[in-house]
Amino acid sequence: MDKKEVRNIMSKRRKSMSEQEVNRKSKTIIEKVMNTEEFKKSKNLMVFLSFDNEVYTFDLIDKAMDMGKKVVVPYTVKDTYEIIPTLLKNIEEDLEVSSYGYLEPKKDKITAVQEEDIDLTIVPGLAFDKNMNRIGFGKGYYDRYLAKTKKDSKNMAIAYEYQVLEEIPYDDYDVKMDYIITEENIYKNAE
Repeated sequence: MDKKEVRNIMSKRRKSMSEQEVNRKSKTIIEKVMNTEEFKKSKNLMVFLSFDNEVYTFDLIDKAMDMGKKVVVPYTVKDTYEIIPTLLKNIEEDLEVSSYGYLEPKKDKITAVQEEDIDLTIVPGLAFDKNMNRIGFGKGYYDRYLAKTKKDSKNMAIAYEYQVLEEIPYDDYDVKMDYIITEENIYKNAE
């Protein structure tokens, strides 16, 4: 199977999930994230804004902000496939629906944060494997972004257990995950 086939299969599977299943599994996954040392010690946290039955991240964002953490969310630059990490101050006022259909910061609310200042990044994806590889949505946004973060910054994918396969296709430029957290397991990169 190539990456495109894996994306199609996983995208269909995720879209078939009920709202109750998404909510139940997301709650468990977010609790696991919040109990990790990496989350507890992080001061600047980048979190993707979930949509389309992804693990629901808005509770994590709310709780992190309540804990006094700086929460950073991605603003995507379509023509260069870059992410601008943007400080989120107010969920209600700072976000709008992007051309891709998901929420992202309003252009006039962008307060860029340097990649080197981010301690922990919560990463989306369509498929993962037990070797900590990730298949995203095919544009390389997160691979480019993660390549710019500091060496001791951690990345943590959140996914449903069915998204973690034995092995997936990957390329040399794909960035491996430090952690993959599902409703059933926490996978850690042994490297």
